[in-house]
Amino acid sequence: MLDSLKILVLNHTYEPLQFCNAKRGLVMVLTGRAEQLESDGFVVRSPAAEFRLPTVIRVLKAVKRGAKKGLAFSKKNILRRDNYTCQYCGQSSLHLTVDHILPKSRGGKTTWTNVVVACKPCNLRKGSQTLVEAEMALLRKPYKPDFQLYPFTIPSSPKSFLESWQKYLPAKSFAGLANNN
Repeated sequence: MLDSLKILVLNHTYEPLQFCNAKRGLVMVLTGRAEQLESDGFVVRSPAAEFRLPTVIRVLKAVKRGAKKGLAFSKKNILRRDNYTCQYCGQSSLHLTVDHILPKSRGGKTTWTNVVVACKPCNLRKGSQTLVEAEMALLRKPYKPDFQLYPFTIPSSPKSFLESWQKYLPAKSFAGLANNN
């Protein structure tokens, strides 16, 4: 159970850092490296002691973070940017891939503004053609997102955990979770 539950870890300045598993978070609190800020009804028991499982912890020593260079270019972030929706037909299916608007075979680069999410049928239909040649259009022009668009992917967790995290994370982070609870 402790490996599947996630805990929000905040920097010394209350800036969100990451999620860790509950076991690691509890160890950080017990060893004095972090303090517990939020908790709910979960209790961890040992033969000698009982501990309230934290939902949010704050590290006691500041963690230095590197300069933010922007959101990493990856298939996962392209899918997030395009809201897991084919940019040609608007379908949201399990069989999504990425497509180069100007095909690589024609000199197209793998960049934020030349790659979009496509379902497999649309990707096959377009092939190595341009949009004009394939007689297709984009639903939305691709763009390079701001690094703050997707600071965290909220892990699936009990409702009480999600409620305690809302104080510390941007509202954007919870946008896709409204229907999942």
